[in-house]
Amino acid sequence: MQIRYSKKASSNEGFTLLELIVVVAVLGILMSIAIQQFQLFRARAIDAAMRSDLKNAALAMESYYAEFFGYPSSEAAILTTGYRKTTGVTLSITVPTQSTFTLTAARPSGSQPSFTFDSSTGLID
Repeated sequence: MQIRYSKKASSNEGFTLLELIVVVAVLGILMSIAIQQFQLFRARAIDAAMRSDLKNAALAMESYYAEFFGYPSSEAAILTTGYRKTTGVTLSITVPTQSTFTLTAARPSGSQPSFTFDSSTGLID
């Protein structure tokens, strides 16, 4: 008669402390990259909102001029001609002469604090 002994294999299942530290370090590096990209995309979105408001306000200024033969100096006046303001964007209107105007849109957290539209050049700076 033979007696068999069954030897239970010891199992070393699981992760070592070093493996866990490496995984946490890699995840930390990936998160730091993702956060930087998120902030960059957010700043670009804010810039796009300011530029869009400038274009819409310039169109509303021209519509107001066509209807009343002069440029308004307040934002409330262009709201009647279809201008819709983006939340958080501050618009300021300057009318240096009867035939030109300057618009400035500002909002914090963009890549730059404000953008300006000059009607004499038609460019946004």
